[in-house]
Amino acid sequence: MNPPLLQVRDLTVEFHSRAGVNYAVNGVSFDLHAGETLGIVGESGCGKTTLGRAILRLHSINGGRVIFEGQDITDLSSAKMRPIRKKMQIIFQDPYSSLPPRSTVGGILSEPVQVHKIVPKAQIKDYVLDLMDKCGLRDYYYERYPHEFSGGQRQRICIARALSVKPSLVVCDEPVSALDVSIQAQIINLLGELQQSMNLAYLFISHDLSVVKFISDK
Repeated sequence: MNPPLLQVRDLTVEFHSRAGVNYAVNGVSFDLHAGETLGIVGESGCGKTTLGRAILRLHSINGGRVIFEGQDITDLSSAKMRPIRKKMQIIFQDPYSSLPPRSTVGGILSEPVQVHKIVPKAQIKDYVLDLMDKCGLRDYYYERYPHEFSGGQRQRICIARALSVKPSLVVCDEPVSALDVSIQAQIINLLGELQQSMNLAYLFISHDLSVVKFISDK
């Protein structure tokens, strides 16, 4: 078997308050391979989201190691993390608050492509339109704004934004919990199709056991 894409060893994240030290994440270890989905399950407030954000280095890590593609990224500076960030993306729970309201869909999806130089500047629009098609978004959505879309469509935009920089790991932070049940299945199926076509690894965070059972390898 190929080495793991992501290795987490004894990961600990602490938050300090007047009452003392609270452990949001305490001694978590696992491996995740390319093309695999690992379900992280737990009730609200147990530290699932903190775990995902710590792996992406969006939270400070107080103990343990995070090894991505064979490189220990636990203590890397922001500058050294920058080229790695495009390989590690996140889909947030709430598609309403996670999109900038004053940017068009085209602008939202083009910006990370341009910043990380994924394709030459002249090819960005064609690249974005192709990505939109893969995520089930019509080409005429390119000039529209987030408030013009339903929750399911907004989450498709969020998924397209995460995939725009060609990541190998995507943290899915309860990506369907804010959606209607009828739309949840469509988004879950889309994530499965994209995973197969792009060989993505998912860290899938949820409190819904039925969703986790359906999408997760372990």
